[in-house]
Amino acid sequence: MLSKLLARILAAGVIVSGLAVAHAADVIRVGEGPFITGGGFYVANERGYFKKMGLDIQVKKFNDGALAVPAILAGELDITLMTANASFFNSVAKGAPLVIVLDRGHNRPGYGYLAVNVTQELYDQGVHSVADFAKLKGKKMGVGALGSINQYDTARALQKAGLDPRKDVNWIVGVSQPDLMKMLGQKQVDLTDLAYQFGFFAQNNKWGPIVANGDQIEPNSSIGVYAANKNFVKDKRDVLVRFAIAYLQGVKEFDAAAKAPDTNQEILEILAKNTFLNKPELIKAIAPYWSYTSEDGIPPIDSILAMQDYWSDYFNYVEKKATREQLFDLSVAQEAKKRLEAEAPFGK
Repeated sequence: MLSKLLARILAAGVIVSGLAVAHAADVIRVGEGPFITGGGFYVANERGYFKKMGLDIQVKKFNDGALAVPAILAGELDITLMTANASFFNSVAKGAPLVIVLDRGHNRPGYGYLAVNVTQELYDQGVHSVADFAKLKGKKMGVGALGSINQYDTARALQKAGLDPRKDVNWIVGVSQPDLMKMLGQKQVDLTDLAYQFGFFAQNNKWGPIVANGDQIEPNSSIGVYAANKNFVKDKRDVLVRFAIAYLQGVKEFDAAAKAPDTNQEILEILAKNTFLNKPELIKAIAPYWSYTSEDGIPPIDSILAMQDYWSDYFNYVEKKATREQLFDLSVAQEAKKRLEAEAPFGK
C-alpha cells in the first residue's frame, strides 16, 4: 500500500524528502534585460521571493524588449519585458497572443528614466532645456529605433518647442544606446535620447550634457511593461498571479531604495549585479532616476494608449490600433496586490 501511495504522489508531480512532501516548483520562463527598470524583478529573484511562491524562474536576457517578441510568440517565453513601441501595437492588432499584465517602470515626476543629451557645442550655443529645442531644426536625433519610447520622448520635446519631428530633424536609428552615446561625443549625432545610465555616462565623459529628463517632457509616460502570452494567462493563471505577488514585493523594495539608496546597500548590489551599471556606487549616483514602478502593478494605461494614438495618427507607424481590451489584462495585478496584502507571505 505504501509503495502504491508513493507512486501516486510522484505521478502527481510532488517531491518526497523524508517525511516532508512538497509540490514541485512551477516553471515560468521570463524575458528580461540588464536594465535598472527591471529592478523589482531582480530584487524579488535575488531575495528568493519567487522561490517562496513555489516558482522556478528561468530567465532569458534581451538587450531590447522588441527582441523578445519572436521568442514569446514562438512559445519560448511565458512573460517578458516590453516597451510600448509601434511594433508591439502592430503585433497585438494583428492578433499576436500578447497582453500587458504589469507595470515595469514609468517616468514619474522626480524618477525620470530617460535622459536627453546634446553635444557640448549645442549646449554652448544655448540649448539648455526643452524650451531651447527650436534651435535643433535640421539636426540629427539619435535614438535606437523608429517607433521606440526614445523617439516618442524626443519627438514630443521637439513639438513642445514648435518643431515638426516628422520633417524638421533627421532621425539616426538602428544604433545601440552605448554606441549612440559615443556618437554624441564624436558629433555624429547632435542629440540622443537614452536610458539615464547612458546619459549619465555621456555627461561624465564630457561627450555632451543632459538637458532634459523624460519626466519633464512627458510626465508618467510608460518606460516598460510585462507582457504575457495569453495562453499562459489562461492556462497558468495562478502561476502568473504568484509571480506578480513576488514581483510586487520586489517593486516595493526597489522603489524604497530609489528614495533612500544610502540605507539600501544590498539592493544597490543586486541592481549592480544584474544591470549594465555593474557597480553599486554608479547605481547610487543616478538615484532616483531609476524609473518608478507602480506598487499595485497597474501600468500607466492612458500613457500607453496615447503612445499608440501618436504612432498611428501622427507618424503613421501603426497601421491598425489595438483595443484597450486587446492590450491589457489588469486582473492579474489586482489579484496579486490583494493577496500580497492579505497573506503577507514575505512578512509585514
